[in-house]
Amino acid sequence: MTRSHPAEAADRAGRGRPRNPQTHEAILTAARDLLRSAGYAHFSIERVASNAGVSKASIYRRWPTKGALLLDLYMAGIPGDVITPDAPNLREELHRYLMATIRRVNDDSWREILRSLVAEAQYDTTTSDLIKHKVIIPRREAGLRLLLSAQRRREIAPDCDHELVLDMLFGPLWYRLLFDHAPIDEDFAARLLSLVLSTLNTGTSRADATEPTSH
Repeated sequence: MTRSHPAEAADRAGRGRPRNPQTHEAILTAARDLLRSAGYAHFSIERVASNAGVSKASIYRRWPTKGALLLDLYMAGIPGDVITPDAPNLREELHRYLMATIRRVNDDSWREILRSLVAEAQYDTTTSDLIKHKVIIPRREAGLRLLLSAQRRREIAPDCDHELVLDMLFGPLWYRLLFDHAPIDEDFAARLLSLVLSTLNTGTSRADATEPTSH
């Protein structure tokens, strides 16, 4: 008689009740480890199930596609590098966002997850839609709200092209991440921030703008 893996047995015992969190975490851990050791080319639901000690059905009950599983791996712990739309200072918030993103993309495991997710999206429209609605649109909406708030505070020019500015902010990060032609480091963040802020006509900070003029 074949003995079930503890995670699989717990999952079956929990049918009809909330899914067992240990099984859920075992699957995520197995998926993360498989990407780290074998890469996207050898990533499959079958291999994740085998490594986690569960059936493919246990995985598909939680994630209907491979892309959905990859997206959950990507989203784990993501709040640290999301733009805060109601931040009181544009320069400080963009700097915080860029530095948080740099720390994340320089983690080899997470970088492989993101590249794998993008690769999956090229061939699976469901994954592409998931990325659009759960990652791209929310981030751009948060960025737009941040820019509009800064505009109301007169931190930026009233006629700036918000959509293009967001492309300038996000685009270089993705380009360097996907093609790995240049580093994503503090120097890159500083130069990118300077370029974006100069485009927004924020040559002086709010403190500089409100400082009394000497006579």
